[in-house]
Amino acid sequence: IETSASDKASIDEAVAIALKTGASSVRFYPRYEGNLRDVLSIIANDIAYVRETYQDSGLTFTIEQHEDLKSHELVSLVKESEMESLSLLFDFANMINANEHPIDALKTMAPHITQVHIKDALIVKEQGGLGHKACISGQGDMPFKALLTHLICLGDDEPQVTAYGLEEEVDYYAPAFRFEDEDDNPWIPYRQMSETPLPENHLLDARLRKEKEDAINQINHVRNVLQQIKQEASHLLNH
Repeated sequence: IETSASDKASIDEAVAIALKTGASSVRFYPRYEGNLRDVLSIIANDIAYVRETYQDSGLTFTIEQHEDLKSHELVSLVKESEMESLSLLFDFANMINANEHPIDALKTMAPHITQVHIKDALIVKEQGGLGHKACISGQGDMPFKALLTHLICLGDDEPQVTAYGLEEEVDYYAPAFRFEDEDDNPWIPYRQMSETPLPENHLLDARLRKEKEDAINQINHVRNVLQQIKQEASHLLNH
């Protein structure tokens, strides 16, 4: 079950749905406005509520890196929570908006990643920062194969990542939230839940067709990349 907030009411609602539907995990991401230190403090309090209220619920919880917080900030939140059932969801592109790059973010977050959102995106340079624009998987700037290889290899005796979700977005754009020249306590702007605006009515059918076509293309692309990884792994093991 996924919710686009981390406040008490949103978490309570998501957990109630998860328990009633037999879900095993609740994913959330915070959306607060303020200076970074204040925002991190609020999020830490939200996580403390989750731990105190639901750590024995049988559910696991994941925080998604969602465009405004950097990887090391999320890792600190997880570590400081001392909550065994809390981990990170790694999204292929969301770190771009926090002025990070995918491989660097993955290396930082790696010990704590248990879930993944797979997608491609184009990096858009903005004034001192980076935005990202959704695109067809295989046509973007994300190091698709390298990311999948690293993620598949996480874990020693068993896979560390337990869930992969495919996200294929059409016409989605997210602006820069973190910048090269920011100080050590930058302002984090409030934003609404991520959404893709619908086109005008006469273009709606075409949009729906494209979303379906792009989703099928993504499935095929991911399968092809995984097959390449498998073949290369087999070659290394046999030579």
